[in-house]
Amino acid sequence: MSSGTTHEAAAAQSGQASGPAASSPPRPGVAHLPPGGAWGAIVALTILIGLVLTAFTLPAINQEPRDVPIGIAGPPQAVQQLVGGLSAQAPEAFSVSTFVDEAQLSQSIRDREVYGGIALGASGPAMLTAPAASPAVAQGLSALAAQLGQQQGQAVPVKEVVSLPAEDSRGAGLATALLPLLIGAIAPVIAMNRLLKGTWAKFAAVLTTAVVLGAALAGLLHWYGVFEGSWLLDAAAMATVIAAMSAALLGLLLVAGFPGFGLGVALFLLLGNPLSGLATAPEFLAEPWRTIGASLPPGAGGQLLRSSAYFEGAGAGPHLVVLGTWFVLGVLLVAVASRARRTTAAAAA
Repeated sequence: MSSGTTHEAAAAQSGQASGPAASSPPRPGVAHLPPGGAWGAIVALTILIGLVLTAFTLPAINQEPRDVPIGIAGPPQAVQQLVGGLSAQAPEAFSVSTFVDEAQLSQSIRDREVYGGIALGASGPAMLTAPAASPAVAQGLSALAAQLGQQQGQAVPVKEVVSLPAEDSRGAGLATALLPLLIGAIAPVIAMNRLLKGTWAKFAAVLTTAVVLGAALAGLLHWYGVFEGSWLLDAAAMATVIAAMSAALLGLLLVAGFPGFGLGVALFLLLGNPLSGLATAPEFLAEPWRTIGASLPPGAGGQLLRSSAYFEGAGAGPHLVVLGTWFVLGVLLVAVASRARRTTAAAAA
């Protein structure tokens, strides 16, 4: 073979080696996005993060007292006059109930029927507050007492009916406890779904984790001075909150896979958390945010914890109904998944 022929053959082989991509197979593990795929992902992520920002920011910047339940106690004529003055000064801020005397008003505060109120006595008015029910409302009522004092020319004393613990006088501990509870509901579902095979075995393990976590977290909050009441009551409340969310999330995971699970997590974490009203009060949220937040486990759970920690369980009934509804929903979804699994196994056999 001549030298020219040899060089032409080598060039042809070189051209084939460096030819179109079809001659060299794609490397395994390397993702190939379709044209515009990266831009589509960027747009989708931008919309998603924008929705998250909206869920957290919009309710927060529109927070103000709306129909906050308070009470006024005293002689009927003086009470009606004061109610009229409050309605004119802040038409939508308060929902006022009337009481015979200061003792009745104080008991209504302890029962979580009202956040506080004004007691009209022989020596003048006094403002009753409950920082444990809502530090934000208590601060607002204290400011209202200062305004009344300026109008009447004498100081209006402020009496705390239900105070916060000395170690957590601003109420920050309870507000920050909500996120660990959410994590405590999400993580066990993922772990038990990987570790266990049986549908009801996963459910039982998730519930057991909720009980253990509830006891441990309540113990920590008592140790830190955030809670001062009954550890057993607080542990039961925390276990109830975690169990309601875990059961619902497990049911969604077993029925709809990780897309369903992700939807549940987004609902609880990205919507339920900012709409819980735990940092201020549910009455500071505009509708429909207030109703949505109260119907989700974080909102109902936060108020249940406030009732158990500071009010010996008073006012817990409506929040237990919400949490119980989510728990039952989770049980039903787990039952559906279990039946589907048995049907599939029987068909395969």
